[in-house]
Amino acid sequence: MGFDLLEGEQTIFSYSDALDPDHIPKLLPHRENQQLEIRNAIRPLLHGRTGDALLIRGGPGFGKTVVVKRMLMSLDEEEIGDKKISHVYINCWRHNTTYKIVVELAHELGYKFTHNKNTSQIIDEIKRIVEHKDGIVLAFDEIDKIEDYDFLYFVLEEIKRKTLLLITNDNDWGNKLDDRIKSRLTPIVLEFKPYEQNEIRDILKDRVKLAFYQNVWTDEAFNEIVNKAINYSDIRAGITLLKVTGEIAEQTGSRKVKLEHAKEAISNTSAFKIRVTSDLAEEEQHVLDICKTNSGQTTGELYKIYRQLGGQKSHKTFSRYLQDLETKKLIKLDMTGEGFAGKSSIITYIGDEKRLTEF
Repeated sequence: MGFDLLEGEQTIFSYSDALDPDHIPKLLPHRENQQLEIRNAIRPLLHGRTGDALLIRGGPGFGKTVVVKRMLMSLDEEEIGDKKISHVYINCWRHNTTYKIVVELAHELGYKFTHNKNTSQIIDEIKRIVEHKDGIVLAFDEIDKIEDYDFLYFVLEEIKRKTLLLITNDNDWGNKLDDRIKSRLTPIVLEFKPYEQNEIRDILKDRVKLAFYQNVWTDEAFNEIVNKAINYSDIRAGITLLKVTGEIAEQTGSRKVKLEHAKEAISNTSAFKIRVTSDLAEEEQHVLDICKTNSGQTTGELYKIYRQLGGQKSHKTFSRYLQDLETKKLIKLDMTGEGFAGKSSIITYIGDEKRLTEF
């Protein structure tokens, strides 16, 4: 067997978990200022005061979620005296109603007996638990995907010593909030700007060092992945391509990750689907599947199919799913000028292949 081929169970990965979507690195280069802002928002809790509310904004792949999760983990890792500062992270794409959020919040705080309890009863249990703590950090990711904001009123009104972290890709989020919430929520806006080209290169280089054995990657292969990540302005896309490229190299038995492996990863639909699927909640994926198999029909026709297949969401929520899918360039909405109030649209499924060429 040639010297440049792997043998038996040999691998080029030293720590493949470093390329998983949920991996939280200990060091997050080029996001030091944002980490400091979040730390400052939490700091008052350590002195018995309520913390700040932060509205954390920026596009997909700009590092918002990983920075917030890293800062929450630091509460467990750092010595904070005798203070009992809890933290809860909730993805509002998966938990998108007040009831789902209070159930998840209760579970995260250790209260599991939520079955057959209504929202008010669960809220009472949450209040009881939180009263015995010195403070709590509540992070609500994808806050713009929430269907109702009653839970936010409860958090603002009933939980006294807290730091609130609201994460969104939508720069306009908050403009249409109920006045009773707006009057109580005055967040500090923390912007996450796109990574610069040199920053993308630095971050991907760090991931290669963590995930692969030394000197596995050729410069040509690495530069190819970096350039694609820069084109897409998304660190997650770059990390996904690092993983898929490495897997392709290993499957061919190569000890080196070469340019040909990088090019194959970029043209590999499955690599792209990994990224798209990770961005979609279960219900939204269901709506996308309906669009895929019924492309060319109107909003109303698709909603009928959705209900026939057991969908429970309102027409308004269904329409919001369609708008989100269009934003992700997975479908296209063409207004027909017909239907109720002239708002009907023809939905066209764009498909993974077209998005792959844009990638």
